[in-house]
Amino acid sequence: MTYALDHLVIAVNDLDRASADYRALGFTVLTGGIHANGATHNALIVFEDGTYIELLALTGQPPIPGLIDFSILNQGGEGLVGYALGTDRLDADAARLRAAGVAIGEVVAGERRRPDGTLLQWQLTRIEPDGHTHGFAPFLIQDVTPRGLRVPQDAASVTHANRAVGIERLEILVRSVDDGLARLRLILGAPLTPELIRLAVGSIALMMPPSETDGEQVALTPDVLYRMVLAYKRD
Repeated sequence: MTYALDHLVIAVNDLDRASADYRALGFTVLTGGIHANGATHNALIVFEDGTYIELLALTGQPPIPGLIDFSILNQGGEGLVGYALGTDRLDADAARLRAAGVAIGEVVAGERRRPDGTLLQWQLTRIEPDGHTHGFAPFLIQDVTPRGLRVPQDAASVTHANRAVGIERLEILVRSVDDGLARLRLILGAPLTPELIRLAVGSIALMMPPSETDGEQVALTPDVLYRMVLAYKRD
């Protein structure tokens, strides 16, 4: 089983301000839309390799009951809060994970409407809540509407003034590399080499905390989404 890194989620306090900050760093930032439950909206930074960064903020509206609620990802303040692995066989993957003993939620529907009125739909399943991650580190996602509607791949959308072309690596701090690998081995369903897990697109690096402060964070939760490393065009 080989998943592709679909996207990383970064919680922000103010979507307009965060979008302006990322544009100032040379990124092309696309307006996303409001999620179906009304509590969150997003903006996207899409790359040539098909991955993207989702900037996620609260709308100020209460979540509509019965629809998936991403607002829990904004409860801990700004920063990396989740990542999605893309699949085209979500139901089978969910069944495999349950059989392997992984606590996993039901497959649920998600959607948002773009500013041009286009409705985007997908399905996802959450790895059950694990410390501060709330089951979104990782979660599995499968498109219902064509992925190109959710993740535009036209030249204007994926070209960035700073020459970024993709997410090369997500770095995660763990209490134990062996324990972190064991967890990901269950989720990914494949043998893993120590420390660096190569996906169909992108990779995940497991690291011990480099500082005492980072160690204090990891002491509170089994793993901490630490840093993303981007790939850039070379001359």
